[in-house]
Amino acid sequence: MDVRLTDLKNFIEASSCITMGQAATKLEISQPALSESLKRLETDIGAILFFRSRSGIKLTATGRLFLEKAKNVTSSLKNLNLRAESDQVFAGRSIVIGCHPTVASYSLPKTLSYLKQEASDFKVELRHDLSRNIQSAVQSGVIDVGLVINPVSVPDLVIKRLAFDYVSIWTANRSKPFDTIICDSDLFQTQSILKKWKERPQKLISTTQLDLIARLAYEHIGYGIIPDRAVQLSGLKLYKLENSPSYKDEICLIYRPEFGKQEFENITIEALKQSFIS
Repeated sequence: MDVRLTDLKNFIEASSCITMGQAATKLEISQPALSESLKRLETDIGAILFFRSRSGIKLTATGRLFLEKAKNVTSSLKNLNLRAESDQVFAGRSIVIGCHPTVASYSLPKTLSYLKQEASDFKVELRHDLSRNIQSAVQSGVIDVGLVINPVSVPDLVIKRLAFDYVSIWTANRSKPFDTIICDSDLFQTQSILKKWKERPQKLISTTQLDLIARLAYEHIGYGIIPDRAVQLSGLKLYKLENSPSYKDEICLIYRPEFGKQEFENITIEALKQSFIS
């Protein structure tokens, strides 16, 4: 037996009314539409639910029995709503957020602060890796939403640009030349800068830790190739090397198209956006 939920709700509301017109007014629909809904319901269950007369409508014996069952069904459906309380948004559900550790350091504090304010029951898991690995994990469904640098455009991902950053050459002393470069030599941004940097030092120290690069540059070990935001995050007094090449990065929010259909997902998306609004 196939019964429309709308027809059930219309029936329950009509059962407490004296006339069909009164019920239609209460439901804010036309009387013909209500009559059609109730007749469809009676056809679906194979029984007459109302006595209809000039004086109004009245439940039949079957109608009275069916009313109790209809109320139980709609009550059970309400319990399927995971947001059982007005202050619950996540209702025990968890979202996995992925991003590079450095990106996490300057973005996630604001993100979680926003979530705490808008959805006090927020529940998130944080995963950190290189941006290309985060994108792969989002595509495969291991991570729900990610903050990545320079994502590759693919049809199965929503990509929203949030901000820009620059990877630059930094020094602790504007007037002192250094014979060493400290960088993550595997990064495309670094490789691009090294190709454009004329008369660059030949000694190279490679590490994936951006905070360590900043610290070593600050200690006069050499020039550090690091994102501007990472330098700002470090709080160290470093200067951009004058007339040196840099690389422009895009910081993007990525998620699968089916993500963002629920309120707790939309709030998380907005929280990640807010982390890049001054």
